[in-house]
Amino acid sequence: MPKPSHQQKQAELIVLGSCSGTEPMPGRKHVSFAIRVADQLYWFDAGEGCSYTAHTMGVDLLQCRAIFISHTHMDHIGGLGNLLWNIRKLDVMTGRFKGHHLDLYLPDLRAWQALRDLLTLTEGQFACDFTIEPRLIADGLLLDNGNIRVEACHTHHLPHRAGEPWLAFGFVIQCAGKKIVYSGDTGGVDDFAGLLDSCDLLLVETGHHQPAALVEALIARDRLPAQVGFIHHGRTILDKPDEVVEDLNRLIPGRWIIFNDGDRVSL
Repeated sequence: MPKPSHQQKQAELIVLGSCSGTEPMPGRKHVSFAIRVADQLYWFDAGEGCSYTAHTMGVDLLQCRAIFISHTHMDHIGGLGNLLWNIRKLDVMTGRFKGHHLDLYLPDLRAWQALRDLLTLTEGQFACDFTIEPRLIADGLLLDNGNIRVEACHTHHLPHRAGEPWLAFGFVIQCAGKKIVYSGDTGGVDDFAGLLDSCDLLLVETGHHQPAALVEALIARDRLPAQVGFIHHGRTILDKPDEVVEDLNRLIPGRWIIFNDGDRVSL
């Protein structure tokens, strides 16, 4: 039987955290989102409380098949331990994840070793009847299973020396006939502008950049995607949302979304 095409599946984007690495903010946890396709979950970043938010929204954590971490700053990885712990807890309760395989994509495998050492100190020494396979992220194709395709592209968010591995990434995600570009934390528009051909949704961080300035830079380069979604919010969106809305309505009316925790969008 031929492998199913990404074009044939319905998919959903679920926002589990929309904030940058600020102090704790009411109603917002650090950045995390998942894509659900063919009854499978694919996780992108894992900020604090992401699995709590997902479970209390009715998202089935035992549908998780892969987790992609853009870089190892705490606002992107701080909820990973609880996510894995909650998957194990639910599996112990139900037996539904037994024998499953979970891929964990990281730009620095030291983070997995440190997290694994910590998890072994919790109940049952984190013994699992499913497997977790850490995989090192590098530029290029990471996953293509017929339901979803994920490629990585490095960013200049973190310092980099020639000849050394890149430590921060964005992702190009294709599923349900749609192309999504997630900027990750970025050094600027040039990190991801070349990825935006036929892009249906750009998920771009504003923790280090001004929303209007990002849009203006995309317009200047003639690289504006069909829709721009803002995530990983910094002080401008958090403190002056009305001004941001006014700017976006002036620049790209009807083509923007400011994502909030708990948002669900059909793709």
